[in-house]
Amino acid sequence: MIVVGLTGGIASGKSTAAEQLRKNGAVIIDADRVGHRSYEPGTPGFEKVVNAFGHDTVGKDGLIDRRVLGGKVFGAPQELERLNNILWPEIHRLIREEITQIREHDKDSVIVVEAAVLIEAGWQDLCDQIWVVTTNPETAIERLQTRNGLTREAALARINAQMTSKERAAHGQVVVDNSTTEDALIQKVDRAWRALQSKLDERRPKKPAVKKPAAKKPAVKKPAAKKPAAKKPVAKKPAAKKPVAKKPVAKKPVAKKPVAKKPAVKKPAAKKPAAKKPVAKKPVAKKPVAKKPVAKKPVAKKPVAKKPVAKKPVAKKPVAKKPAAKKPAAKKPVAKKPAAKKPVAKKPVAKKSARR
Repeated sequence: MIVVGLTGGIASGKSTAAEQLRKNGAVIIDADRVGHRSYEPGTPGFEKVVNAFGHDTVGKDGLIDRRVLGGKVFGAPQELERLNNILWPEIHRLIREEITQIREHDKDSVIVVEAAVLIEAGWQDLCDQIWVVTTNPETAIERLQTRNGLTREAALARINAQMTSKERAAHGQVVVDNSTTEDALIQKVDRAWRALQSKLDERRPKKPAVKKPAAKKPAVKKPAAKKPAAKKPVAKKPAAKKPVAKKPVAKKPVAKKPVAKKPAVKKPAAKKPAAKKPVAKKPVAKKPVAKKPVAKKPVAKKPVAKKPVAKKPVAKKPVAKKPAAKKPAAKKPVAKKPAAKKPVAKKPVAKKSARR
């Protein structure tokens, strides 16, 4: 960070130069604004001014009335010097505090202290460089007459009450002449600003130097080598040797294998003699075999002759009524055995002999 002290006589164009520096990026500290703060109520400067110049300098609002105070010091060199001895040390202290605050927030900033009495007050110790804006007396008189409406005599009196341009220029490292137009002044201020920035860059070349070469490392040259890598797959084209026609040719004429599958009809031919299923075993005559209705039913045990033996007079009981089983006998075999095999003549024959 650097502090530039900007000064100049009345109507020199100092304020215009300060505004241009602000546009270029400088931080401006206006000494006139700080001077007003130096005697605000509650400050050491306020008490000193009131004690030195009277309580009538305090207005109804509780502030120092600048018009009343000015009337007591202007035209009285001793009183003006007395006032300056009170305020200049206070202004110096406030400017230093403000510079410290700016440095804490931005170490690389350029601070410009704009002060008309920078040299007279001895504030050079606050600055690293002194810039002086000068103009010739006749140009300054014309500007005061146009801007402030002063007579030539009044304007000349104010100019003579200050340090001359030559005396100020002797303290400056940069001197900007503003005897022509405002545009010319702005161009000169811009040139001085660029020269200052160049000197500042020379003091700190290391920081930006490291950043620039860092961008060269990720150069695009390395990935560019990937594009010519297309030469490798070129060799794949002559690789047609692999799909030689010799191998697939042998596969097609091998008709021997599938030929054997067609005459293999002999195996399913064996399915035809599967006539074993409708074998006559199912309708075998085992079911209607006469063994079941064998003589077991008409066994002679039931109609044993022993019962009718005693010739008892009850000859009526063994009448044909009991062996009337003919009715059920005829019904059962009729429904079950409609076949011609079942109506065997053997069964009824035995019944007739029993009656006898």
